[in-house]
Amino acid sequence: MELNALIKPLPCPAGAPQGLLLYRVGLDVDWPVDEALLAGLSPDERKRCLRYLRTINQLQFGLTRLALRRLLAQETGLAPDALRFEQGEHGKPALDWAAAPVFNVSHSGAYALIAIGRGGQVGVDIETVQPMRDVPALAKQTLLPGELELCRHGGDVEAFFQLWTIKEAVLKAWGVGIAQHLSAFEALELTRSELPLRIAAPERWPATRAWALEAPEGYRATLAWAES
Repeated sequence: MELNALIKPLPCPAGAPQGLLLYRVGLDVDWPVDEALLAGLSPDERKRCLRYLRTINQLQFGLTRLALRRLLAQETGLAPDALRFEQGEHGKPALDWAAAPVFNVSHSGAYALIAIGRGGQVGVDIETVQPMRDVPALAKQTLLPGELELCRHGGDVEAFFQLWTIKEAVLKAWGVGIAQHLSAFEALELTRSELPLRIAAPERWPATRAWALEAPEGYRATLAWAES
């Protein structure tokens, strides 16, 4: 199977920035983690890939990075293996190249999301809905009071994971640490296609919008865009 066959362009939600590109990568494949796959990765990416103990996790990481390189190569005109990345203060990757597009990546289970754009900052998150016994406790630790109401204090597991993807996507767009800034904004509801947010300190954070994305059954996903 070719890598391109795993990459599916997705329609962007109404109101998303012009020129934003969104892709879903299927990771439910049985490829060997061999030299042919690893050759397309940088030395640092190979090390990160091989740190995973399970072959399936190595494969998911490797395919996600190869797909990202393939898509960024299309946007820049550079060869996939010529792309060089740098990291922001909180670990958000960026292309080390003049006039480079912004991008963000998330993967969970059998899927990855990749968003590419220009003129702002983008964040995406996809999560597998997991009916864990400690969801109510986790909700109380991570959500604000209004958000707790939206997910019935963790009793609505699907709503909790949608809220978690909103948190992750917005904070990834801002390029800040997730745990330290969970209270920097509040999702006000989950039913609109464009999700209303209340930003606690708008003078500090950029104007930001978020959209719930259609996701495969058993997953939740969010796209966020922060203005420059």
